[in-house]
Amino acid sequence: MRQPNGWGPEQKAAALNITFDNLGPIAEEQLGLPREQSKDGTHPSIAVLPDVLKILGGLKITYFIEGWNCTAHPQEIKAIREAGHEIGVHGWQHENWSKTEIPVRKEALTKAVRAYRDLGIDVAGFRPPGGLIDLSDLKSECEELGLTYASPLGQVGDNRNTGGFVTLPFAWQHVDAYMLNPDLGALRQAFGDPEKPYTLDQWGDLLTQTLHTLKNTGTHATLIFHPFILGRTRQAMDVFKTLIEVVKQDGDIWTPTCRDMAHWIRKTRHPD
Repeated sequence: MRQPNGWGPEQKAAALNITFDNLGPIAEEQLGLPREQSKDGTHPSIAVLPDVLKILGGLKITYFIEGWNCTAHPQEIKAIREAGHEIGVHGWQHENWSKTEIPVRKEALTKAVRAYRDLGIDVAGFRPPGGLIDLSDLKSECEELGLTYASPLGQVGDNRNTGGFVTLPFAWQHVDAYMLNPDLGALRQAFGDPEKPYTLDQWGDLLTQTLHTLKNTGTHATLIFHPFILGRTRQAMDVFKTLIEVVKQDGDIWTPTCRDMAHWIRKTRHPD
C-alpha cells in the first residue's frame, strides 16, 4: 500500500524490513532434514553470525528465533540483541503453525515467550513457522501473551492494523530459502513458481529489482534471510552484503525493525 505522506518519521519513499529466521539446528530436526554443519563443527547459523552482524553494522534487523534457543544458544541471542537488533519469536521448536493443533501451538508460543522474558528480552512480535495461519487466530494467540504484531505469509505491502494488532506479511518470493533451496521445489510449484531454484546471480538481481519496485510504487516489503543459506557459499554472503550496502546508501528507503514498523503503523493508520 502506497503511503501518501511517505514512510517513517522522515517520510521516505519506500520501506523495507530486513529479517532473519532460524537459529541452531532445531528447525532441521523438526522438519526431519539432515543437520547442516560448518567446517568447525558448529551449526552454520552460529558460525556465520559474527559475519552477519559485522555486515549489518548500524542497520537494524529483526531476527525471529525459536524459543528453544534461549537455553541452547543464549549467548548468541544476547549478542544479537546487544548489537541493537530486535528479537522476535519463531515458535518453540519451529512447529509448523498451520499444521499444529491449536492447544499444542499455544503451549509452544507461551513457552517461547516465557523463555525470552526469563532471558531478559521483551519480545513483541511473532513469525509463525511455515507462514500460513488464520489471521484472527494469529491475533488471538499473540495478544494473549502481550505480543503486538506478527509477520505471517501474505501479500506484499498488505500491512494491517486490526484493533492495534499489526500484521506485516511476507511473500515467498522474498524468502532466500524459497528461492534458492533445491529441496523446496514442491513448495515453489504449489505457489505457482518453477520447481528449479534460482541461481545466486538471479537471486541477486531479484533483490535489486525488489528495491527498485518498492521505490517506484512507494510501498513496503519484508525480506527473510536464513543463516544456513548465507553460510553455504561465499557468493551467497556476497549477495547479502551487496544488498545491505545498497540499502545503507539509499536515502529513499526506510529500514526499521519490525517492532518499529508496527509502532509507526499503529500511530499513523486507522484500524482496519
